[in-house]
Parts: sequence; C-alpha cells; structure tokens
Amino acid sequence: MLEELKSRVAAETAARGGRARRIALTDSTFRDGQQCLWATRMRTEHMLPAAPLFDAAGFDTLETIAIVQFDGAVIYLQEDPFERIRLLRERIRRTPMRGALRSNLLHGFAPLGFDISELFLECQLRAGMREIAFLESLHAWEIIAPGVRKAKELGAKTTVAVLYNDAPGYDAAYYEAVARDAVRLMAPDGIMFADAGGTMTLEKLREIIPAVRRGMGSEVRLEFNTHCLTGLGPLLALEAVTLGADGVFVTTEPMAFGPAPPGALWLARNLRELGYEVDIDEAPLERIGDYFTALAAREGKPLGQAAEYDPRQYQTQYAGGALENMKAQLRAAGIEDRLEDVLAEISRVRLELGSPIMATPFPAIVAAQAVMNVIHGERYKVVPDEVKKYACGHYGRLRIPVEEQAMDRIVANGSKAIALEPPELAPVLPDLRRRYPNMAPEEMLLRFMYGDGRIDALSPARTDLTLDTTHPMVALFEGLARMEAGLNVEISGEDFSFRVGP
Repeated sequence: MLEELKSRVAAETAARGGRARRIALTDSTFRDGQQCLWATRMRTEHMLPAAPLFDAAGFDTLETIAIVQFDGAVIYLQEDPFERIRLLRERIRRTPMRGALRSNLLHGFAPLGFDISELFLECQLRAGMREIAFLESLHAWEIIAPGVRKAKELGAKTTVAVLYNDAPGYDAAYYEAVARDAVRLMAPDGIMFADAGGTMTLEKLREIIPAVRRGMGSEVRLEFNTHCLTGLGPLLALEAVTLGADGVFVTTEPMAFGPAPPGALWLARNLRELGYEVDIDEAPLERIGDYFTALAAREGKPLGQAAEYDPRQYQTQYAGGALENMKAQLRAAGIEDRLEDVLAEISRVRLELGSPIMATPFPAIVAAQAVMNVIHGERYKVVPDEVKKYACGHYGRLRIPVEEQAMDRIVANGSKAIALEPPELAPVLPDLRRRYPNMAPEEMLLRFMYGDGRIDALSPARTDLTLDTTHPMVALFEGLARMEAGLNVEISGEDFSFRVGP
C-alpha cells in the first residue's frame, strides 16, 4: 500500500516539474480533539499555556471553537467563550484561528432568523477569528449563503462543509453536484469534505474525493476531515491527499485517534515519507504532546488511542464528539449501563428518519429519540420537539423521507404546538435589543443563548498557568523537601501519608 501511494505521489511530482505539492494541516485540538475525547470539558486555562506552541508549529489554521464549545464553556465550565477567543488570540499571533457557524442554529436546535446568526458571526470575528467554517448538514445552501457572503464582506476566509453519508443516493454524482452548487452559490475560499462518523471506506473515498474536486474546480482549497472510529482514519487521510485534497484536519497527539481525527505528528511524518512538503515543526508538537499527556493524568481525562475495528459504527454512524458527549449525558442521568441499548436503537431510528447525515445537529436528535424509546419501552411514545421539527422539514428538505409508520407516530405523539409546515423565521434582534438596551453585543448574545442566570455565574479564566502540570500536592511536597533541615511536617489523609523531617 505504501509503495503504491509513493508511486502515485512520485508521478504527480514529476508532472509538476519535480516540485513536491505542499499539504496544509489544520489543527482542531481545541475544538474537535477535546470534543471527541473530553466531552468538550477542556478549560480555557488548560489551552492558554500551549497556545504559543500551536502558533509556532506551522499549522495553516487553528480550528478553535464552534457552538458546541460555546455550550461547554458556559453550561459546564462557567466560562465566557468570547473571552477564550480573545485570550487565545493574544497568544496566537501568526496562525489564523477559525470559528464556525452551524446552519441557522445557535444554542439548542431551534432554527432562528439570520440576523442573530449574523451577530454571532460578527462577534467571533471581533474577538479574533480570521476564518469561519459553515456547517449545513442537509446541504441546504440557501440557509448559510447569507452568512458566507457576510463573512467575506467582513474580510474573513470562508470554508463550507460537504458531509459524507453512507446512505442511498449519496454517491459520487451527488457529491460532485453538491460541491459545484456550493462554489457557484457562495464562492467560499475552501470546501471541507467531512467524514464526521468515520465510516468512509477506501472504495467510497476513491469515488467521491475526485468527484468533489471535479465539482468544485481546482481554484478552491479542498480540506479532508475524518475520524478514527473504525481505525481507517489515518489511511483515509493519506489516500485523500493523493486523490487531490490540499489539506487535512488533525489534532495533536495525544488528543488524536480513537474517536478523534488523525494525529498531527503521525500525518506530517507519513506525508513527508510519501514525498509531500509539509511545513510542520515537530519540536513544538512534541512539547504539546508532553503537556497534554501530563494534563490528562492530572485532570483524570482520557487520551486518544487507536480504535479497534467495530462494524457497528457503520450502522450508527455516530460522530466521535457526539458520542463522547452522549456518554457523559447518560452518565449524568444514571443510565450509562443502557449505552449498548441506546446505540442499537440509534441505528434503527436513523434509518426510520431517512438516514440523515450524522453531523450536528442530527446525532443529538436521533439519539434523543433513541433514548426516549429505550427509557419508555415503547417506540415513539415520547417524541422530542426536535424530532418532530426534523420530520416536518423545519431544518430543511429531507433527501430521504421519514418512514411512513414512524412519521405517523411522530405526528400523533409530538407536540401539537409544532407546525406540520416550517414557519417563516422572524428577526430576533429587535426584541433582544429592547430587552437589553446599551449592552455589549457579545453579552447580549450569550444572555439570549443561555439565559441571565448562567451568564451571571461566569467567572474569568485563569491566565497565570504554565506548561508545568505538576499536581499541586506534588509541588508542595517537593518544596517542603527542599527546605532547610530541621523542618518537621506531616500530612496525612484517608489513603496517604507524607512526612518531611528528621
């Protein structure tokens, strides 16, 4: 396999007059890596010490935050996500930071008027973002086209996600047309082809990546994004580059592999082995790896590990970041022991709902119905509002319709307040500005998204931490041990005892 890839790269380099093609790496440790492995619970204070190293590593872009990280920061960490962006930008001077917009959805899954999404976009750019990625999981480009145009007006580079789905009708011809339409309607700087569930096979990759490239043309940057849930992610990333991808999403080891994207060091080294040029400095990445390894040990967080092959992943197609967050939610609800039942039900519900692309917001919507089915013992007895909105087209036209029997149960048992036809979306900002006159737009936006109580409870992020991740108790013991002779100190607890003295 390696020799075949090398031969392909050598032929490409020869056709370019002996000039090796340069491959860009976009790092998503602060966004996707921690979402996939730490359920989006990485604090701002954990990011800041490593930020200058990320800036020095040679990445083309640092994907820093999306709406899920806004949720995690405010709801679970009591942190201001806009403060996070500003603090990171103070430490990341060279490398562009990338934010994101998720269709016409902010916190929660209620479609909103464009004016509030436009404000969200402006606030991210004002805080320090230079690039914005746009996600629309039904490929309903008319929903995000105004945002892409606005971002370009404001001087940001734009990337539009085209999302893989293992379902009928999502073939090479479909993806060629989707990519062509995205470029024609929005003229983004880049297309990100994303395999959120990590379920793409080599055969599908070899059909679809060239088709996407044909559809988008050669002038637009093509990025490839996958996850390593089936163990194929690293190989898919290498193969995608040989098929025409200009860049790959990575996360830094040890926040890589498993449910996360491939590792930056691993990919850089193997791309160079194939004959590509990669502008990555390995020394900062080694230090980042040491830092996160020690930090995970101190905080009791998991590290990325190579995933075992699990064919069930092709049934659930459940994305890595969504899976880790769902586990955390089941744990909090005291039903973590029902995980296997929920995963089996996710596979069934997904098919009944028309096999949606398992990217935000649809993993959460499918899982919500699956959890209700498992808990109540009767399928579709309880229907979350978001499931009925999805089935009735509130998020956009469905490529594959909901199965008739499931649709009947959803309409019968779902909220009667939800219209069977999607309503026209009204502007949000006029009422919001009357409610919060003379308030900074960032604070007004956060209060709209999360409520006054949560925003009142936010605390400033610590900015005094360093790359030293020594546990405070260990630091205390080491300091005591270095003090002058004659000191007599004893510290004991339920399962430990420490003594310094003669």
